[in-house]
Amino acid sequence: MVERCLKRDRKAEESLYERYYAELYRIGMRYLSDHQDTEDVAIQSFTKVYQNLKSFQYYGKGSLGKWIRTIMINESLKFLQRRKNIAFEEDLGVVETESDNWNALQHMEAEDVLRMIEALPNGYRIVFNLYIIEGYSHQEIAEMLNISENTSKSQLRKARLTLIQALKAEKSYGKQGF
Repeated sequence: MVERCLKRDRKAEESLYERYYAELYRIGMRYLSDHQDTEDVAIQSFTKVYQNLKSFQYYGKGSLGKWIRTIMINESLKFLQRRKNIAFEEDLGVVETESDNWNALQHMEAEDVLRMIEALPNGYRIVFNLYIIEGYSHQEIAEMLNISENTSKSQLRKARLTLIQALKAEKSYGKQGF
């Protein structure tokens, strides 16, 4: 498919788009939480994919899907930075987490957990997604977002605490959803 896309084969480009669009949309929604913004960033990401496909082929030792997902993540972060929708609070204090409550998230429906994550403030949500879901280290996150490692760690701790509080509220009130 990559070879055909490099030859500007429209059917191959369409096939690539159809294969990855839904996944990129889900990634974008985790970071942007807005349908229109996510669609715009997904289209920008595909444009970047098509423009840089030759470099993937040249360097491409990894998976095409991972490369495309990385582009979507980076484009989502750039979008947020352009809009200045990211606020990070520096907090070097130690925050204890309640592991029993945190582990309870694993037993919830995926849609409910995603709603809780989407409700997080942008800074918390972005670091949470990059660290927990995407698997980046705090050092990598700090470099990507131009923040300190401690700020990354603090944002993750605060995201976890916020999710734990939401989980407690969910249990207390017996609500379905967030």
